[in-house]
Amino acid sequence: MFKNTDRVRRSAISFIETGHYTSALPGTKDYYDFWDEERKRCLYGYTDGDINVTGFHYFYLNYCPIDRAVDEEMPDGTIQSKRERTFPRFYDGDWEYFQEIDKARASNKHMIVLKARRKGYSYKAGSMLARNYFFVRNSKNFVFASQKEYLIGDGLLSKAWEFLSFIDDHTAWAQPRLRDREMTKMAGYKKKVNGIEIEMGMKSQIMGVSLKDNPDKVRGKAGELVFFEEAGSFPGLLKAWEVTMPTMRQGAKTLGLMIAFGTGGTEGADFEAMEEIFYMGYL
Repeated sequence: MFKNTDRVRRSAISFIETGHYTSALPGTKDYYDFWDEERKRCLYGYTDGDINVTGFHYFYLNYCPIDRAVDEEMPDGTIQSKRERTFPRFYDGDWEYFQEIDKARASNKHMIVLKARRKGYSYKAGSMLARNYFFVRNSKNFVFASQKEYLIGDGLLSKAWEFLSFIDDHTAWAQPRLRDREMTKMAGYKKKVNGIEIEMGMKSQIMGVSLKDNPDKVRGKAGELVFFEEAGSFPGLLKAWEVTMPTMRQGAKTLGLMIAFGTGGTEGADFEAMEEIFYMGYL
């Protein structure tokens, strides 16, 4: 669909080539102008010629290094594939996914994504959580999973934490943390005002919740962004979805976005819930 797609990932390419995003000196007008423009692109998207990417997609392409397969030529001329930590490539499927996310949010809808394995959806979800953490003040961003193992280790939350660390290290967007736990991060700091210690700063949060066959644990958790991880093998998914949905609304307005993604899982898994949400109008 697209040609010369590196046009929308120039910041990532600059980092790969030089080890930094801008040569402007910290504290100068050029430095602040660069980071202000990049923040705007991460929030509202970016267009170059015939290519338009959403804010989530721009942030993912330029600020979220992932492990992906690359080909390396060996001394004997053969090609060997290996994993390398580098920035995502531009793929048509990713472009369509992020476009649909913006369409869903604009039309007060939610999303169900039926996918194959090893397509990078945990990385994409982790990048969306990180983007909100740095740029959407007071936002609460959740990941629900049936088991804790889907969140940490090599799970979605661990990927989000890696993105936070990278951005804190290499950009002007670093945030102090009010909370820094295995399953929760909250941006901000404490300050004494009239002798009372109060919480200040962005106060944006990313929180993981393991339901452990208790979908009622989602009750009262209203979020800007809510993911249901491994939804193709998620006991209690339908009830958890139904309990969460009212917290995302105020009257006729939808105040956040829910996304469930997964594969068919294993034999006997609760894939029927994804099917029912998809076909029965729960979006």
